[in-house]
Amino acid sequence: MPAWLLMEPPAAGEEGERRSLCSGLSGVYSVGLHVCAIFLILFVSLLGVAMPIMTKYIALFLDNPFAFTVGKTAATGVLLSVSTIHLIHEGAEGFREECVYDFFKGYKPFYFLFALAAVLMMQAIDLQLAAIAERWLRASQQRDVHGMDVVVVDEDNDAGAVDGSSAAVAPEGEGLVANAGPTHLNLPNIEWQAASWSPAHPGADDYRVALMKAKASSGDVLSSGHYSQGHSHADHDAHGHQHLTVAPPMNMGSIRRVISAVCMEFGVTLHSIFVGLTVGLTTDNQLKPLLVALVFHQLFEGMAMGSRLVDADFAGNLETYLALVFSFSAPAGMAIGTIAVSVSPNAMSGSGFATMIAILDSMCGGILLYLAFTLLLGDFVADVKHYCADGLPGRRRRKIALYVSLWAGMGLMAYVGMWL
Repeated sequence: MPAWLLMEPPAAGEEGERRSLCSGLSGVYSVGLHVCAIFLILFVSLLGVAMPIMTKYIALFLDNPFAFTVGKTAATGVLLSVSTIHLIHEGAEGFREECVYDFFKGYKPFYFLFALAAVLMMQAIDLQLAAIAERWLRASQQRDVHGMDVVVVDEDNDAGAVDGSSAAVAPEGEGLVANAGPTHLNLPNIEWQAASWSPAHPGADDYRVALMKAKASSGDVLSSGHYSQGHSHADHDAHGHQHLTVAPPMNMGSIRRVISAVCMEFGVTLHSIFVGLTVGLTTDNQLKPLLVALVFHQLFEGMAMGSRLVDADFAGNLETYLALVFSFSAPAGMAIGTIAVSVSPNAMSGSGFATMIAILDSMCGGILLYLAFTLLLGDFVADVKHYCADGLPGRRRRKIALYVSLWAGMGLMAYVGMWL
């Protein structure tokens, strides 16, 4: 069994070594040791968040998307433990500090109240951002396709642009009719629609294919004539031409994944700063077991964050920037704590600081709890239905793998909670 699994958590009652947000720090404190710890945690954080991102370039994961799904499911379990054991519980401990303002001592479940307030706040923000994104996307799509010309000609003519606009031509096999070009159609009551590829297909949001749905009454048949909606032509040998304004149906799945990733980035980054601050405000004897725990904490949390960034499929370098923000969050907290202690051992202590940390821990726990249950009741259920549907070969093994991954992520992060 690995040695870190056999470590005893630091004794809470050791006089002179226990860090209190009320009384300040006492004991041996080595700035050099804490500086080395900062660089170690920075490396581990970068490694954790980079591992899921690297799967986009590894053939094993590209050819087997279920492997990435297993890792993403473990990240959901990690998030469940972080939100409850590492944050809401720490908020409860913070409100029990003797120096907390008297106002917060009369109502014992204040930590749950702040967590629930954060949950409702996140729900309101989530819904509002989704509504704004939907309106923006709808307006953008209408601008992109407004005035699009679709030309239908007979077999003796070529399709071309009309009135200076480009004709909308889809690739062969993906056009208006499968494996056919824009010719030889005479379909009464044609309804034009826009459809997208399945969200599971890479780059799904980039593909918009114009489809025709014929609502022909009985007896209508295909002929070699022409059809032009919105124009009246007595001569059926005339050139057919129509203007279309297509409003493709919204695919909000990708937008919701982006919103979820950004909200998770905010909560996890803030939490990592607090954890780093806590480690930076500890003595040398406490730092050693906490450092081992923080290594696994940042590794698991980084993998969870990285999997969400990959799932969101950000454009450009935004994914890299968000990964770097998370990676530097815990080291930044440790650096702040180390600088504060080097100035004064009693820095960052007292009633105001203890109360602020308790409130922020509770609220960050609520933020991550909302995201965790959103993923648990949304993504996890969708993945189970997708990979474990009736009739699929190996569906039982896949379902077991998903549940084991979920519980393993939760359990490992819960175990790290013995120290952090």
